[in-house]
Amino acid sequence: MLKKGLIKPPTLRSANTAEVERHATWLELFYDLVFVAALSQLANGLSADYSPTGFLKFAMIFIPVWWAWAGHTFYLSRFDTEDLLHRLLTMLQMTAVASLAVHVPTALTTGSAGFALSYATVRFILVAEYIRAGRHIPAVRPLTDRYVHGFGAAAALWAGSILIPAPWRFWLWGAALLVDFAAPLTAGQLHVRFPPHLSHLPERFGLFTIIVIGEAVASVVFGIGKNGLTLVSALAGLMGLLIAFALWWGYFEGAKGAMTRRLQARSHLKYYQQWLYAHLPLLMGITAVAVGIKHVISLQPTEPLPLFERWLLCCSMGLTVLALSAIFLASTREEEMGMIRRLALPYYLIAFLGIATGSLSRQLPGLAILAILTLLCIAQIGISLMAITDDGDP
Repeated sequence: MLKKGLIKPPTLRSANTAEVERHATWLELFYDLVFVAALSQLANGLSADYSPTGFLKFAMIFIPVWWAWAGHTFYLSRFDTEDLLHRLLTMLQMTAVASLAVHVPTALTTGSAGFALSYATVRFILVAEYIRAGRHIPAVRPLTDRYVHGFGAAAALWAGSILIPAPWRFWLWGAALLVDFAAPLTAGQLHVRFPPHLSHLPERFGLFTIIVIGEAVASVVFGIGKNGLTLVSALAGLMGLLIAFALWWGYFEGAKGAMTRRLQARSHLKYYQQWLYAHLPLLMGITAVAVGIKHVISLQPTEPLPLFERWLLCCSMGLTVLALSAIFLASTREEEMGMIRRLALPYYLIAFLGIATGSLSRQLPGLAILAILTLLCIAQIGISLMAITDDGDP
């Protein structure tokens, strides 16, 4: 709801302010819906080429899509006022993200220029928001200037990449992403001086994780809808839902991924960054697992998964569990780290077993592979119940 005065300057709304309780706004939730379309396009593309090569192409597009969402979310966690100007800029961003989603299927072929310009537009709008915040809040300029220069340079590289032919264009994308990631990674103590809101940011990442886990549920529904309801598809669908539930449990209960977290000292910074960046492999792994579930549903009762598909499904599950363990460790108090590292060992064992499942007999039915992965996910829930930690801060 618009507050008094249509135009209001950004204000600092981080953990150092008196505002304790804060949740996502309706506009933020609406913003997420555009990314649902992009995620769906990414999942469809991976499904069409479910192989290690297909996963590499998927990752090349997933990273900037996720980073576009994360950049907007971090800005809002610190400076959101939801005034008229911010709403208009958000609408422009959503339009650019929609264009990004449209170009996802052809981002590495005929639509690469459109994808690059769409992403550059999203980032240039974010830069404009940071310029505005720095102008109205002089104290935060050391942070906002770093973001303006870093994100602005990266956006310029993305925009300039349309002048360079493929495949060199994609190398420039990689360089631009390095510049993009370097801006917050090198901010150091500035994150401690101006931290994101302690409850708002984890909630936003938790909501986005639920959206991605929803891909597993959608894969079950669409897979059965396309192939018909049979005993085999019903069993595969049930196991897919169990995996989705286990991933939800593993993130919110086991790894405590969305718990309130403070950033009050430089010693907290490494855990904060570990928590943040572990979400990238987590979300890519969950999406790849969801697509793999859909492929298993389409199989005949005794039909094995093709070699590359089997390995990708199993490695994606291993990647997901490893990312959960990284978030679990980042969500722990420093004084508890020794004990928690021991509790994290079973996560590594489950990840190893998940990956090793890919080496089983080529004649093993895909349904059996999915059953093994389901049992490993259920075991992961048991491990989380053994990890007795309170809801304190890392």
